[in-house]
Formats: sequence, structure tokens, C-alpha cells
Amino acid sequence: MSHYYNYPPNKPEEKSIFLEVGYNPQDAIFEIKDGQVKEKQTFVLDRILIDTSWLIKPMIKIDFSSLIAFEGEDEETYEPEVEVDLLFRLERVCGCVCETVQCWRYLKEIDVEDDNEKATLELELEISEPFAVTYSDKSCPRCCEYRMIVEGKDFEGEFEYLKVLKPTLTAIAQGTVQDC
Repeated sequence: MSHYYNYPPNKPEEKSIFLEVGYNPQDAIFEIKDGQVKEKQTFVLDRILIDTSWLIKPMIKIDFSSLIAFEGEDEETYEPEVEVDLLFRLERVCGCVCETVQCWRYLKEIDVEDDNEKATLELELEISEPFAVTYSDKSCPRCCEYRMIVEGKDFEGEFEYLKVLKPTLTAIAQGTVQDC
């Protein structure tokens, strides 16, 4: 004997995708005194507000891009060196809780050397290059702010300027729409 049950057809889950862009981008222009980059400088480059409170199982993909530019030199030594070491930190603030969710390091170190240690060498650099990172987050379903911060860690040489320019933070969020 067969039984036939008339089940209602399964309704596919309705997904929602939306894009958010940063709302307060700021260039980081590092303070330099007598060619030396001032220590422990920190800048908030951009921030973005993402509200996923209306989604079930939200997933977020965050992209950050910028341009790092500097001019540095080292001279009158047999081993001149120019180094820029920056730490980029993505912070998430949900409610009153702030946490660092990911860090990235930018390190550019160039040196030349006289193996005989007799010649006086000079090194001059002017660099302008992109820096971009991506982060994926399975966020809790609520409103959170994400901030990209840059911190100067270590520098070698004498600098004319050091800047992080044109910071852009964007996010794509996806989740299942909650039924009312």
C-alpha cells in the first residue's frame, strides 16, 4: 500500500547582496623631522558601516586599496639602506567592542653594499606603488563598523616624504533575508 503526501513545494531562500563604500577616507601623511620619520604614528585611513541585522548567516567581503609613496635616501656609508615598515590593521567595532580582525605588513627594504667596505655609496629612492588587501568575515547579524588603520613600525634612511594615499574601503555583504 502506497501513501502519497501532498507537501507544499519548498520555497527557495531569498538571498540579498549589497555593496557599501567607505564614508571618511583620509590620506596618511607621516610627520618627518630632519629626515627622520616620527615614531609611533597611527592613522585611520577609512571606515565603513555595515548593517546585516536583517540577514541570516551574513557573509562579508572587504576590500582595501591605497597607494604608498615615499622618497628616501642614505649616503656616505659603504652599506646604505632605505626601509619602510608599515602595519595595516582592520578593526571591527560591534556595539562597544573593538577587535583587530586581521593585520597586513608592508615592508620595502633596499640596500646596496661595498663588499670591500671602502667605497662611500649613496642610495636614493622614490617609490609609488599600490597596496591592496582582502578580508572575508562571517559577521554576527548586527551593525558593525570596520576601520583600516596604518601604523609606522620601522624606518631606515632619511626621508623627504612618506604617505599612504587614496585609501578606499569597500564591502560586499550577502545573506538570507529574514521572513517577517
